[in-house]
Amino acid sequence: MSEERKSVPQSKLIGMKVYNSDATYLGEVKDIGLIPGEKNITLHVQTKAGSIKEVDWDVVGAVADIIILKTVVEVPQVVSVAPQAATVQPAVTAQPTVTAESKPPLCPQCGKPATWIEVYKRWYCYNCKRYL
Repeated sequence: MSEERKSVPQSKLIGMKVYNSDATYLGEVKDIGLIPGEKNITLHVQTKAGSIKEVDWDVVGAVADIIILKTVVEVPQVVSVAPQAATVQPAVTAQPTVTAESKPPLCPQCGKPATWIEVYKRWYCYNCKRYL
């Protein structure tokens, strides 16, 4: 009993899943390629890694709902790079170092010593009632 050979339309091939002979998933057919001057046909398969792999039609073993290859075509490994968590650096504000030896700045308006207000992180003149 001879098996009748049928052609497979391009529209059916595009979008089909492609599996190696060892049942590993290779990718999905995105296009069909023809090599000028030769009778070679290639399947342009988009792999799991996102790259395009050309597979010769001679390597295709069966076409039905999926495409099964006769051999194993190497699949580029998917290298997943986990996004690194953004480290939040606390805002560093310059705080004046007021010691017993150092003197606070003088108000430019009245000339009196200013007072450091920690909540606002600013110098304040109580005489003029304003921040420096």
